Amino acid sequence: MPSSTPNPDTGLVIAAGGFAMRFGSNKLFAELALRPVFLHSLARLAPYVAQTVLVVPVTAHNEFVQHLQMAGLTNVTIVDGGPIRQASVLAGVKALRPEITLVAIQDAARPLTPVDLLQRCLESARQFGSGIAAHQVTDTIKVVSAEGIILSTPDRNTLWAAETPQCFRKDWLLEAYETCQQQNIVVTDDAQAVQLLGHSTRIVPSQTPNLKITYQDDLKLANALLANEPFA
Repeated sequence: MPSSTPNPDTGLVIAAGGFAMRFGSNKLFAELALRPVFLHSLARLAPYVAQTVLVVPVTAHNEFVQHLQMAGLTNVTIVDGGPIRQASVLAGVKALRPEITLVAIQDAARPLTPVDLLQRCLESARQFGSGIAAHQVTDTIKVVSAEGIILSTPDRNTLWAAETPQCFRKDWLLEAYETCQQQNIVVTDDAQAVQLLGHSTRIVPSQTPNLKITYQDDLKLANALLANEPFA
């Protein structure tokens, strides 16, 4: 059973700044098990860290605040995000208190993330500076040209699909994203930004469903997975 006593040096930044074009509407407000999607990962994970920051689009700031108030989740720092994800994450990390030295970055669209995965990622970050949730790829992956021609087939034994949480030393992550900002570098996840500084990043195996809500059908699957699980 995961420990419910958070270490005072741990923080959580939940990125809720996307506009979810593929979903067709703001997926984070879609109803999942009687609550908005974004509240699931927040309510699951926030009790296990010392500070939680929710990064939201400025245009939806008030709506996020209203949902938090209705859910009774008032001990959350809310900041407005930037034009792209990495700017939003940087804003969230900067909002953490000085005593927070380990930070977990979580996608608000991952409502099923287990607490033990967060804690294993934080422990990896405490020991090694990083801990990235990921699952090993089981499909055969093809590298394909713009014309749809298969170019190569990488060894799937070396392939892992990155998820969140992604946990790091806070100073590494701040330096990484400030460097990206200064040099106009765009990355696709937090680990890639940290790697640009030359730091090694470590995988933490994710072995239970950690679905990211991207399409409408993902919401149906998440509801099915939660059907026999009490809301935490």
